[in-house]
Amino acid sequence: MNKKQNTEGYSRFILKMINHKVLFHFGMWILVLLILTGLTSLNGSWPFSFYLLNMLVALPAMILFSYSVGALGNKLLFENNSPILFLTVFFIFTFFLALTIPLLQHYIFFGVFYPRVFEPTVWFNWRLIPQNLILLWFPYFILSIQSFFMHWFKAEQEKLIIENKQLLSEIQLMKIKLHPHFLFNTLNNLYAMSRKDNKNTSEYIMKLSELYRIMLYECNKDFYPVFEEVALIRNYIELEKIRYDERLKLIVHLPENIDESLIIPPLLLFTFVENSFKHGCREDVGLPFIHFELLIKENEISFYSENSIPDGQFSKVNYGGIGLSNTRKRLDLIYQNEYSFQIETVNDLYVVALKIPKLYLS
Repeated sequence: MNKKQNTEGYSRFILKMINHKVLFHFGMWILVLLILTGLTSLNGSWPFSFYLLNMLVALPAMILFSYSVGALGNKLLFENNSPILFLTVFFIFTFFLALTIPLLQHYIFFGVFYPRVFEPTVWFNWRLIPQNLILLWFPYFILSIQSFFMHWFKAEQEKLIIENKQLLSEIQLMKIKLHPHFLFNTLNNLYAMSRKDNKNTSEYIMKLSELYRIMLYECNKDFYPVFEEVALIRNYIELEKIRYDERLKLIVHLPENIDESLIIPPLLLFTFVENSFKHGCREDVGLPFIHFELLIKENEISFYSENSIPDGQFSKVNYGGIGLSNTRKRLDLIYQNEYSFQIETVNDLYVVALKIPKLYLS
């Protein structure tokens, strides 16, 4: 969890750098000037303004080096994968611009701003080259770190987009698998009811129609009203009950009046309901038990389900299959670290507990 929160913090910071690029670079150069001026003035006898002006004169060479080598680095390292060529260019630029800084100080700093009488007798001193390397490499190092994290962030975003597309494909596949299976069993049950002239046949046909209306037209959205999900669950339960006699013990607590602006990802809760019937009821030849409860609290939505485990041999590993796998991915994607999701077996019962924050139509 801490690792995930740290990654999200880095992402927000990098996103701010992307959205405020000019402000970031402006602030970075001010910071670089202050740091380098402070370092060069430590052992000097001149006032701080003298060294600051000296840095400002050398600033064009520093900017030219940082952005030119940075742009070439992006192309040669990330696009062309040519580290040797990059190092060659890097040192060539370093050599020429390290020689350029003394020229700027000679012709501009002491030629324009300060009297030449203050200039050392030997104005070109090879011993100052290492200092000039620091002037060039220090800001470039900072920009390189920024560039690295920018590339990392873009790679993570592309990876996330691919994962989301795969998730959507898996969700659609899950729905495609669900529909024919459920439809086949339900139509067989309705056919048997019609043969017996059951007076409830038309009512169940209407429930089936409403169920598929929601699945066909509402579940393609990213979110839909919670009352649609509840209606879907109610109709599904009523249609599944046709298959069982009184041997099924079913307890259902679903709210009646739900705020129409309260929304939820489609099929999020329905997945647990479908799994309870599929793995707890259909496979149990004894006395299956299923319990659903949905509570809409002040700040969260709480869903609880439990079902009997057939013959006490049911494994948590294979429960739900692709449905629960997709559910976990969706919860991570939509609610991040603001939800609670627990799956466990308790006294031969399979228990699911989910808590998610409330979301409303904007």
